[in-house]
Amino acid sequence: MVHGSLLILSVALALQAPEPGSTALERRKADLIQQIEAAAAAEHPVFGIDTQILAASVLKGHDDVHAARFLGDAGQRTLLLADAATRAHFLKRIVELLAPLDARRAESLCASQSRRPPGQQADPLAVCYDQLIAGLKDWDQSREAFARALAAGAYNLSSTERLLKQARDNHAADFAPLLAAVVDRLPARPEADEIARLESVADAWRRTEPALIRQALARCRAARAALARRSGHTADARSDLKEPASPLAAPVEPAGEEQGSSKLNLNFNFDIDFGFGTGKDVEDAELKNLPEIANLPLDAALALARSQTYAGARAAMLADILDTRSAELDSTRWAWLAEESLRESGGMRTSGDRLILLAELALWCYQHGEKALAATAAQSLATSFDALVQCGDASCAIFRNGGAPGTLIMLFAEYLRKNNIEPADLGLHHPGLQSRWLLFELDALFEDKSDQKNKSDQKDKPDQKDKSGPEGPAGPEG
Repeated sequence: MVHGSLLILSVALALQAPEPGSTALERRKADLIQQIEAAAAAEHPVFGIDTQILAASVLKGHDDVHAARFLGDAGQRTLLLADAATRAHFLKRIVELLAPLDARRAESLCASQSRRPPGQQADPLAVCYDQLIAGLKDWDQSREAFARALAAGAYNLSSTERLLKQARDNHAADFAPLLAAVVDRLPARPEADEIARLESVADAWRRTEPALIRQALARCRAARAALARRSGHTADARSDLKEPASPLAAPVEPAGEEQGSSKLNLNFNFDIDFGFGTGKDVEDAELKNLPEIANLPLDAALALARSQTYAGARAAMLADILDTRSAELDSTRWAWLAEESLRESGGMRTSGDRLILLAELALWCYQHGEKALAATAAQSLATSFDALVQCGDASCAIFRNGGAPGTLIMLFAEYLRKNNIEPADLGLHHPGLQSRWLLFELDALFEDKSDQKNKSDQKDKPDQKDKSGPEGPAGPEG
């Protein structure tokens, strides 16, 4: 199987210590990049694009050429996504990373997006240009990119008010032409959020250019009336919306202000005890606030666990007893409880909590020599994992919570990595899990390279011994 071969190769590489010198590290890097490219290509586009973006975030600053290539490939792949919100989400992340590396290529990616169909809420074109403009520090470049965005049909831009204020404060000669462009470029058939954007501009600058503001308000009234006719409703003369929302998420922060890092964060802080992350597909809400059993006698704790109504609660509490009170259980009773917890887990909802429970049961059973139970837990884990991260359509079932589709897979890969569990040992061959496993290897490679450089720098420093005595530096004898 191709995916299994990729994973076996990555594990083999991980077990080999890097040879001294940059040549060996470069060869290892090239091998990992090739494997990640192949793994990403084998994934569903929603997962594969996420893999390519994560790979670029790891490579950026170490190998910008390959980082830009991953981002360019991811950008082209977004054209395969029919769901506009999904595409907008990815374009924002891609452009944020790509613009500092290759601004022209990033803008070309934005220009390849078409104007959204009527009635569609998400606006990938505006999101893409907004992110591009936010990354530009030079005024002329920002102004020119904004003009090209308007010309391309991107109108609901959170950059609009910021650029107008910047022009008014620092580039007075550009203010009126910029405001005129905003008024003139309102699309012929604008969406409600685009009309609201122009109304917001008119509100903010109503005392600066009266003629332009009157023109803007007239255009807004006409556009709202036309929109109402198309939707079959009566239009208000004026919208109550004062601060129009961005077409996808919060406004993009401009360059020079503090922004969240795009660097891959491998230190996930999630609860290893049956819960991590957020979102209805990740957490099982009925596993919160379970009864406390740590201070109860063993038999009382078991009775309380078995009295729970929800099978998932019974499974989790029994597993907790297996983990924390194994010293009180002989091998036979431990195996019985493990089998009971595994059986009860079949009644759990498919969630990230279920994955963690099954992974821990598989690991514990393996460590206790219960190979048959470990195999059963691993098979159940593989089935549950595939069910949770399934992505049978363009929008992807687990994307509806607003996060990146690959986040859950990355979290679970990190859990396995922290516990030294090879995915293949649990029968897991999901391509998304394999590609993220490779990303960890790539990130670790750069950490090793950085450590080697630091050691080399320390070695090259001259030995500067402190020649000062208890009463200060020694002066010339006199």
